[in-house]
Amino acid sequence: MIQFYLLSVVFLVLSAGLLLVDRYGTSFLFLINLKTFYNSKKAVKITFISLGLLIALAVIFFPVSPGPIILGDILPAANIVLILIYLLRNFSKAESIADFNNGKRNALGFITLGVALIHFLFPWIVVV
Repeated sequence: MIQFYLLSVVFLVLSAGLLLVDRYGTSFLFLINLKTFYNSKKAVKITFISLGLLIALAVIFFPVSPGPIILGDILPAANIVLILIYLLRNFSKAESIADFNNGKRNALGFITLGVALIHFLFPWIVVV
């Protein structure tokens, strides 16, 4: 279904923004607002993680039309699951100064942005 395709792209871009806020927050103030909103309440974090899980399941079981039933959009779904694992591991942790410019988090953010870009520009490419 095309709705889940659009939701997955939006979720990937927002997640990449959350991951790259420390690196590009001074250039893109929207990222600082996004992180502030995400950290404002525990319910926002739980909702974001729950929506990510639902979107990952929906992308797997309802791929874009030329794709196979189960393996349709496996790359975006796997990336969403990796993001969810990262967010769950850092759910209640407070950021320290040492974590300000975390290379692994930045790499995950760039990979997520790349997957979102590829998924948006080439929706008919299917990993089989």
